[in-house]
Amino acid sequence: MIFSILTDTRVKASLDSDSYCQVCKLQRPAKAWHCKKCNACILRRDHHCFFFSRCIGLRNQRYYVLYLGYIFVSMIYSLYYNYYYVVTKFEEQSMVLSAFRVVNPFLRYLIPEPLGIADLYMLFLFLNTGLAFWSGGLFCFHVMNVVRGLTAHESRKDFGANWEMVKRNFVGVFGVRWFWAVISPFANSPLPEDAGLKCH
Repeated sequence: MIFSILTDTRVKASLDSDSYCQVCKLQRPAKAWHCKKCNACILRRDHHCFFFSRCIGLRNQRYYVLYLGYIFVSMIYSLYYNYYYVVTKFEEQSMVLSAFRVVNPFLRYLIPEPLGIADLYMLFLFLNTGLAFWSGGLFCFHVMNVVRGLTAHESRKDFGANWEMVKRNFVGVFGVRWFWAVISPFANSPLPEDAGLKCH
């Protein structure tokens, strides 16, 4: 996460291109977009991340995708142990009642039992399940965009995907030693010289 936040993805100099940014007064590559929140043109801009308060682009997309993968794995891991704890700790009828009371708060008024620790653990289990699905969906969406060679903006606008060059698309995001960069964000895997300048 730290690498995603600290990496600068802005266009630093004017390049030979057909696209011109009126705000930055720079020629920019084809996949560069101007971000109103960052007030800069971002090389191969994917999106402006609300959680990081930074644009995800050419130089930090690999860290962002890996971060989503780690979050998804940790959510599945905690979901397993949360479920295991709830099943072993509470009786089945108490667990079912707690689940209904968490899902439908109106049942709390019909069943005059005080809220117990089982209700709290069921709430955590439901939150964990929702976050696991959400982080898994985000991770799958961004991995599919990496494989297809698209940014989030292009996938929403239905730009043509480039399935023939899957390895080149991976190299464009994770660097020349992409197989090491997928395993560890600390791996030295430089991006190709033309990574942000050409459309894949």
